[in-house]
Amino acid sequence: MAHRCFAQEYQDVEVYSRDTAKNEISLNILNVLVFGAMDFSYERILSDHTSLGVAIFSKVFNKNEGENVDFSKAYSKSFSITPKFKYFLSEEQTASGLYAEVFGMFSNGKNKKEVDAIDPETGNTIQREVSLDFTDLALGIGAGGKFVAKQGFLVDVSFGLGRNFFHKDSPDIVILPSVNVGYRF
Repeated sequence: MAHRCFAQEYQDVEVYSRDTAKNEISLNILNVLVFGAMDFSYERILSDHTSLGVAIFSKVFNKNEGENVDFSKAYSKSFSITPKFKYFLSEEQTASGLYAEVFGMFSNGKNKKEVDAIDPETGNTIQREVSLDFTDLALGIGAGGKFVAKQGFLVDVSFGLGRNFFHKDSPDIVILPSVNVGYRF
């Protein structure tokens, strides 16, 4: 009879798709709306507390180029691939709640730098701003929070900070703000 009560009790527990699904896709709407860039992510849930994902960033829209307010200049990168590992702190839900992350980023683009140049009229050394191409690899850390609805829809808000290591013309610091909306399936 005890077995029967256990089975009846087990049937009353609701299992939501967010607790059994292992895959997520999302779009960073902050980058789309503010910076004119597409930033898609795929994430695979490894355990209740860990996930592994990758984000692909590309500057595709630049409707404000040349105007006084050109938000696209916030990112010197034109393209990036960013693998991420997240560790979730919540005990109640699978891969949800507050988390810490580590990431690597392969990126390329154009970075504006001040360089010394010779003024052809005077022969004096002057500072001139130029755009220099770069391709680099960065490592960084971040923190955020992921909130998943019973139906699988999600919002993931995070901020990351990293450093480029190899190319002298790349930006020293990498900033990763994100407001992702997506779906867990």
